[in-house]
Amino acid sequence: MAYNTCCCCIPVRAGVLVIAGVSSAIYLASFVSLMIHRNTYLTLGDQGGAAFWVTAAVLIIYSLSSIFGVVGAIVKNRNMINFFRVLYWVMAIITLIVTFAVYIYALVRRNDIVNKCIDILEHPGNYGFPAGEVSTPDEATNGCNTVLRTYFIIAGVVIVIGNIIQMYFASVISAYAQRLKRINLHQRLHNVEDFPVEPVGKAHF
Repeated sequence: MAYNTCCCCIPVRAGVLVIAGVSSAIYLASFVSLMIHRNTYLTLGDQGGAAFWVTAAVLIIYSLSSIFGVVGAIVKNRNMINFFRVLYWVMAIITLIVTFAVYIYALVRRNDIVNKCIDILEHPGNYGFPAGEVSTPDEATNGCNTVLRTYFIIAGVVIVIGNIIQMYFASVISAYAQRLKRINLHQRLHNVEDFPVEPVGKAHF
């Protein structure tokens, strides 16, 4: 991974700084939003409470890792960048697996989704929607199939492109971590050359 630039024009260090900054902003905003709507989760019983606290813990961890990435890129700290790199790769892999799993699951359950959509259009009052103009069976079927087809096309493109970008950013972070490792090794070798250790010989006894 010999990346010298990010996105073909940004220096790799600046790229990592931008990635970490945007990630920290997203995670912190998500955490604040979660706290604002915490009652929605906590009123769902034990499962809702557990989901709330797990989500909060994950957001806190990734917010801290992103902040470490920002600070590490500024001060060129290898340990901070490595911490950010590991967690970013974990999130990228989890996102890849979850998004494709949800997409495949939706494809498998396509008929069920269409039937639910048709039922909503034909009986909106049963789902809390205003009981206005009710769609005919043919209109509901055609409308739901068209909407779902469009959704699958757009969702598929977004999932593929989004995961490619996520993996690319993870590779850029890894490349910068490798660069810091080489710089650190070079500095150690330079120090050894400046202060060589003389071999112990007979003259020392």
